Amino acid sequence: MNPARPPPAVLQTPGFAHYSVAWSPFHNSRIALASAANFGLVGNGRLHMVSLIPGVGGSSAVKLDKQYETQDGIYDVAWSEIHENQLVTGSGDGTLKLWDILLNDFPIRSWHEHSREVFSVDWSNIKKDTFASSSWDGNVKLWTPELPRSVTTLHAHLSCVYQALFSPHQPDILATCSTDGTMKIFDLRSPAYATGPATNSFTHPLSNAVLTVPASGTELLSLDWNKYRPFVLATAGVDKMVKVWDCRMVQSANLSTQAIGGVCEIQLPGHEYAVRKVQWSPHHPDILATASYDMTCRIWSSNPSAGGSRLLQVHDPHTEFAAGCSWSLYDEGLIASCGWDGKLFVFQFSAGDEDDPEDIMSASLHTLYDYIPISHSTPGSIFTYTIKPNGGNSALRQITLQIPDTQASNWSLHASSIWQSSLHIADHIEYLQLDRFSDQKVLRVLELGAGAGLPSIMIARTTPNAVVIASDYPDESLIHALSDNVRRNHASERCWTVPYAWGNDISPLLMPAQQNPEGSTLFDIIVAADTLWNPETHVQFVNTLCMCLNHTPDARVHIVAGLHTGRYTLQSFMNAVVMHKLQVERVVEREVMDGVQRPWDVTRAEIEDERERRKWVVWMVLRWA
Repeated sequence: MNPARPPPAVLQTPGFAHYSVAWSPFHNSRIALASAANFGLVGNGRLHMVSLIPGVGGSSAVKLDKQYETQDGIYDVAWSEIHENQLVTGSGDGTLKLWDILLNDFPIRSWHEHSREVFSVDWSNIKKDTFASSSWDGNVKLWTPELPRSVTTLHAHLSCVYQALFSPHQPDILATCSTDGTMKIFDLRSPAYATGPATNSFTHPLSNAVLTVPASGTELLSLDWNKYRPFVLATAGVDKMVKVWDCRMVQSANLSTQAIGGVCEIQLPGHEYAVRKVQWSPHHPDILATASYDMTCRIWSSNPSAGGSRLLQVHDPHTEFAAGCSWSLYDEGLIASCGWDGKLFVFQFSAGDEDDPEDIMSASLHTLYDYIPISHSTPGSIFTYTIKPNGGNSALRQITLQIPDTQASNWSLHASSIWQSSLHIADHIEYLQLDRFSDQKVLRVLELGAGAGLPSIMIARTTPNAVVIASDYPDESLIHALSDNVRRNHASERCWTVPYAWGNDISPLLMPAQQNPEGSTLFDIIVAADTLWNPETHVQFVNTLCMCLNHTPDARVHIVAGLHTGRYTLQSFMNAVVMHKLQVERVVEREVMDGVQRPWDVTRAEIEDERERRKWVVWMVLRWA
């Protein structure tokens, strides 16, 4: 356990949810904070000017120096690179405002060209008289403080541009990210589609990106340039994934062409909800911070030491969405986070003083209060499960699992976690009623979507007559980790790992059972944890169940799913089951922490919130009709 870190400095602004935070490039104690009333949905905005000051006992504190009111919410703020007392903000009414903190009440300049909300602003640290704005109208505009209108307009995307950032290495390079899931890199030196003496970029916007990176299948909310490695960027968004991209190909590209590509070097899963902000450290080339709607700010390493975790620290005192994070440019490891709870935190991260996975998990649970985690651990980390004592046996036995780190093309499998539903099966293995098969010489068990393999290993370790097949998608990294887990926990004699994609020929699943041909080679018990979240795979999944389940009166399928899957998705699966000669024998909702049980009711979807959904799993039992 690492020594306790000093508590973060905190400032609360009642009634205003924070959207963005930025440190001054001139003063090491000045912070600007962009906020909006009513979570930015409607109402006024407020720009807060904050100072970091010495606190009690050598710790730090933050104080509010002054604030500026606006008629609409403020979504982003950026300090001027040429004037230490000036900064620019972007608002929900499409305006940009330039402020001087030596003056009170009103901005010194305002622009209104965007037709929708301005969601980001960025001041170039190389071309210091230029700043950029991006908007929900799909446009990026470049400005100088002295001119009454924009100097360049880029029609960057057909939908919302969440962020536009200048490269810290080259003055004419700019990157954007959008609702369409792409990151684009623009070279302002490249020719526009519209050229000639009668055209200009104001009435004919530029739109030719030199590189388009299809970074996500969902909305891309944030990006940042690495401060030490040109053309290396990080992205984050609704898919909960942080990705690091190598875009050096753009250096050799023809400026008149539009390339599509980018190499995803690293993926950093771990956040439970959308990642709203990502920012590289200004002091380390391999450290970055993220802020997420899961109410945490996390510190990551893109190049951890041998055996080390990529997740270095979880900062989690926020009680609402964490919306922004920003590294101090002067004090190494000093970082600020802000969120919809109206709180600004300033805390210290020390490289080399990272938390271990168990510390991180404990901190997360503490901060989330009664938010039950739906998944545990991170790819490549070690997770230890303690088997409950059985009767008079007081010796605690453990199962040690390495969490799979799937190949980049298969991250959507969500196999790189220990899901709460698999823990629930392991905790309540008696609900599988395996003792009904105690008279059989061989009890054949199949786990589909096994992931790290906890239920499979648990059954093999605790059921003397069980022969277990732990299967999952044929991803080389995933199956390798699953096989290692079986061997590590001394379950190889009665547990085999088999790569298998649902709906295909089941012969590979039956091959190990043929080594012991006692009875049928089909399965008496099939187990699956959190395998129903994608409705598009329900048909293949049910077909696999029908092909694999033994045709005996006692054969059963046990499926456990967290309510994050969605009640209507679960009901849709149960409706599909009856079309395939199976029936739902029973389905109950079980509270994860207290073991309370209640009947399944799909209509609860209309009344329960996220906090409530996390408390429950659904356990359904299928049999032949």
